[in-house]
Amino acid sequence: MIVKVGHHLLEAYPVENYVYEVSYCGRKEFYQDAWDAAHSTLYTKDSSYNATITKIPVRPISEKRIERRLLYQKWGVEDWNPSTVKELKQSKLYLFRLNLRKIGLIPLLIILYVAIGLAIFK
Repeated sequence: MIVKVGHHLLEAYPVENYVYEVSYCGRKEFYQDAWDAAHSTLYTKDSSYNATITKIPVRPISEKRIERRLLYQKWGVEDWNPSTVKELKQSKLYLFRLNLRKIGLIPLLIILYVAIGLAIFK
């Protein structure tokens, strides 16, 4: 498919109608390609291959919507309110759970026991 961008003609290739979700321990990452999902750091390093990859079908954007979006961008007019889209924030509890999985429960309980013992007998 040939796409005109400014004064340039470029070749564009359609992407898949799927998004791949990699999820592990409440954390999620999204990729457009299955290879990228399988080689992501969340899937390979963080989870030791315990993460799940889910193939999610998505509806592709229409040619008419692409043309309208380009016109809106060219003239600086937005047909939607960007402040309604919010970024995903990770909770502190999630980071605690992730560190707990990395360290392990037994060493954490030993450290807690020693810390309480030192506080009592100080």
